[in-house]
Amino acid sequence: MGERTRELFILILGDAVCFTVALWLTLFVRYLEWPNEARLEAHFGPFLFLSSLWLVVFYIAGLYEKHTVLLKKLLLSRIINTQIVNIVLAAVLFVVLPFGIAPKTNLVIYLLVSIALITIWRLYLFGYFSPKSRHKALLIADGEEAIELADEINNNDRYNYSFVRIIDERAALQTPDFEAKLLELIDRENVEVIVANPRGEHIERVLPAIFDLAFLKFEFTFLDFYQLYEDTFDRIPMSSLRYDWFISNVSQSRSAVYDFLKRGIDVVGAVALLVPSALVYPFIILAIKLEDGGSIFYHTERVGQFNKPLQIIKFRTMTGEDKGEEALQSTLRVTRVGQFLRRTRLDELPQLWNVLLGDLSFIGPRPEMPALVSAYAEKIPYYNMRHFLKPGLSGWAQIRHLDAPRQGLDIPRTVEKLSYDLHYLRYRSFFLDIEIMLKTLRILIMRSGT
Repeated sequence: MGERTRELFILILGDAVCFTVALWLTLFVRYLEWPNEARLEAHFGPFLFLSSLWLVVFYIAGLYEKHTVLLKKLLLSRIINTQIVNIVLAAVLFVVLPFGIAPKTNLVIYLLVSIALITIWRLYLFGYFSPKSRHKALLIADGEEAIELADEINNNDRYNYSFVRIIDERAALQTPDFEAKLLELIDRENVEVIVANPRGEHIERVLPAIFDLAFLKFEFTFLDFYQLYEDTFDRIPMSSLRYDWFISNVSQSRSAVYDFLKRGIDVVGAVALLVPSALVYPFIILAIKLEDGGSIFYHTERVGQFNKPLQIIKFRTMTGEDKGEEALQSTLRVTRVGQFLRRTRLDELPQLWNVLLGDLSFIGPRPEMPALVSAYAEKIPYYNMRHFLKPGLSGWAQIRHLDAPRQGLDIPRTVEKLSYDLHYLRYRSFFLDIEIMLKTLRILIMRSGT
């Protein structure tokens, strides 16, 4: 069993146990006596069904993502918000489905008990299942990505190794007898794991000696720095990008079947959503007109697949329209109706027509304004590679990048956003698209609730 699979299994099993214990404690608190067999049987069936749904909601809420340092900081708020959603879902289902019980008070008690148990389990007890001892590792790399990876691994006990030393890859070239000193360090510190870029010019000359050492040490491991970074953060390390990377990972023939079937899903999905979405059009139109009497729709140009211009339509949410260069320093403001439409993403309903026409997909990198694309393409290497894909209503960057670019030109955040877009470019698949759809639902629920 792989480490990630083991972690998922323990998390799901622990959550299921917490749900079961929470039910038992709820009945005990509610009736102030040990739950008898009849009472347990009356509640067990409905709550077993609900618990299965709750595990799905936990997945959508991101509670089964890798327990990185960042996720641990967000864990408590996610648990509380998710359990509130779960209890609302349960209350609705108890009304709709013939469970035979209507435990209104029990649901309130269950909410409090389950939040307490899940919090204790996730924040305090889950750590006991982490590796008890950590192997000593050596990181040979440089730059911000190396620092970021070292901070994550050294400050998170979910990993079975930690870095005892970080060696600057570039500075190593200036060190006399670097190979001998490196091998001495490995032997002295009893290093069992080395993380480096095996294709880097600075490490290449010592690889033969390291591999010779590997035959002398039991369970000696060599990890690719770039692959480890990507596996840890689910984004492409930008320093790894060369044109050969795109040759290896961008192939239309490799994705021809996927692209064809995805287009079919886009058409069916757009048709299925256009009819019910039309029911809310009159209310949105009325609200926009009542606020300022301005235009209803917002027509804007974006950059589409293969850098082709794309015209998209949204419900207007601002006092005017950004048309090209103004995107870099807009002075327009969002209207009150526009704030609601943006928060719920109802302003994007007209884009279903773009999906139907084939200009957009449901899943793909978000399209940008031409002025921004021109500026970013000049300042960010390989930026236009994101346009190999058809843009979408939601994407990997939208669900994973917590620090999205602000209005106007924002180079640092856009570089990080690009790293997520390129991760999707490399690993795009139906399973990844489904994950993005489910987690987009989470974002919609959270936005509409704020």
